[in-house]
Amino acid sequence: MRRLVDVLLVMAVAACASRPPATEAVKSPASTSPIAAVAGPPVPATKIATQAPAPTAAAPQAPAPPKVVLQLGDSFVGGWNGLAKALAPRFEALGAKFVRDWQDSVSIATYDHEHRIEDLIAKNQPDLVLVTLGANDVSVPFPAALAKHVASIAHKVSAGGRACYWLSPPLWKKDTGIVDVIKQNAAPCKVFDGSNIKLSRGGDGIHPNDTGGRTWAEAFFVFYNQEAEPPSNVATR
Repeated sequence: MRRLVDVLLVMAVAACASRPPATEAVKSPASTSPIAAVAGPPVPATKIATQAPAPTAAAPQAPAPPKVVLQLGDSFVGGWNGLAKALAPRFEALGAKFVRDWQDSVSIATYDHEHRIEDLIAKNQPDLVLVTLGANDVSVPFPAALAKHVASIAHKVSAGGRACYWLSPPLWKKDTGIVDVIKQNAAPCKVFDGSNIKLSRGGDGIHPNDTGGRTWAEAFFVFYNQEAEPPSNVATR
């Protein structure tokens, strides 16, 4: 009987020894995982490259609106009609005061010799000047002789960094070269070459009527919005 008890005791001890301890964790090596084998070793955080977003192109800045616009020159200014009539509401919509001044049959040389520019600028203090001259010089035999007068007028209207544009006349006949003289000598004023614009004209077949003035103004305003820069160092009201 004692021998049977001893045998049963030995068998019970052997059965307990063959079981894993209850507190031992079952190990699953990472190297045997199919996922780990495909993904490869983890990349250190310090080596992960971060790509900066592509810079966004800055939107073009609209030119600073002028406070006072002065349009001066010959009869192609339009007086209360034509070009000036079409330009005025466009600049007034920007909050600008629009002043127009014109002389009939005035040439570039005559305009340069007068003191009209200085008087108009002193009176109105514009920060933008539009020069409308050249229509009465379309047929001059030696347009190159007017280069110094074009340069002089441009110097006067741009004094102190004032923004200025010279609008060459839309031609109703072939010129002898005045448009090129203006384009070559009007700096620092920007030149809007309207010589080839097809527009409606008044009874004389020369001066733009109101419809022609709108066509000219629309073409100029496209140019102005592309080229305009804020005035610098100009004393304004």
